[in-house]
Amino acid sequence: MLNKTGDIKEYGHDRYGRILGVVSLGGRNINLEMVEAGFAEVYRGDPAPGQDLAPYWKAEEKARTAKRGMWTQGDKYISPREWRETHR
Repeated sequence: MLNKTGDIKEYGHDRYGRILGVVSLGGRNINLEMVEAGFAEVYRGDPAPGQDLAPYWKAEEKARTAKRGMWTQGDKYISPREWRETHR
C-alpha cells in the first residue's frame, strides 16, 4: 500500500448522483493519466459546469492512435456504455 492521500476536485454529479471530478495524487492528475494509458475513456455524459474535457479528449485520441491499453482491441473494443445498451 502506498499509504498516501489523494485529493478529489468535485465538479458536480451526473444524473445517477455519481461524483464528477478529478482525482489528484502528488500533483498528478490520475484521471488524465488513466486516459493517456488507455485504461479509461472520457466520460460520455453531460460534463459538469466548469469541467474542461478537452485535455481528456486529446489524451484519448492519442491513446487510441497509439493502441494503448484497451485500444489494442481496435474495432473489437466495446465501450461500457455500448455494452450496457446491447445487454439490457
